[in-house]
Amino acid sequence: MRFIGCTFLAFSCLVAFSAANPALLAPIRTFSQNGTLVPQSNFALELKGVIRQIPNGQIEKLVQTYLLNDPEFQSLIRAINSIPAYQFYRQLLNQPEVRQLQQWIYQQIILSGGSPKIFEYLELEIKIFNKYPYWSQIVNGVSGFQSELVQIYPVELIRSLLEPSASQTSAQLSELWRRLVALKPVYERILATPAGKAIVTELQRLGVDVGGLDALIRYQFGWSNVTLAAQFSNYNYYSYGY
Repeated sequence: MRFIGCTFLAFSCLVAFSAANPALLAPIRTFSQNGTLVPQSNFALELKGVIRQIPNGQIEKLVQTYLLNDPEFQSLIRAINSIPAYQFYRQLLNQPEVRQLQQWIYQQIILSGGSPKIFEYLELEIKIFNKYPYWSQIVNGVSGFQSELVQIYPVELIRSLLEPSASQTSAQLSELWRRLVALKPVYERILATPAGKAIVTELQRLGVDVGGLDALIRYQFGWSNVTLAAQFSNYNYYSYGY
């Protein structure tokens, strides 16, 4: 499900140095008040802690419900898995800044004794049968899926765990946040390409609230302080057995 992975943490996040003129960001070096270096925390464990806040099981069941029962959502999934969408996805991942970020993340994970397999938690496993008979009666098109997804995905929590604050003082998470914020020009550049415009047009045609999706992505990576979560505050997905 490239759509889920791409929409959420770019997550599995993005990688390898640019061969020509790489614009490397200097690492953050944290000092205490007496001028000594503060010992580094364990980046792999910290990143794993952030990833584990994503309710993968609930998202998986939501996708399964719509994928098995909703024709509109099925059309969206076919478009997401089309050759043009795949080519756009590869174009995004091959941006020098994106490749650089991914390599930095993997290097930090390895240096802190972890494994890139921590991203496997984000993979979705979709079964081909309805677990509950009433699932076929509760789907409501692409807009319904998007509304429910906004309620399930904790965008504010994820941002609070990454963004430097009084409670988030990790030097390496702060560096990750700085590098994510620096990707804003890349995001806008790739959307302005012919392939990017074609993908946006196709998503709109299929019923995706592109403005809402854009707002969520921009908020998640620190490019904006606007989200759509408040618009769906009355939805209660617990009543549907997720």
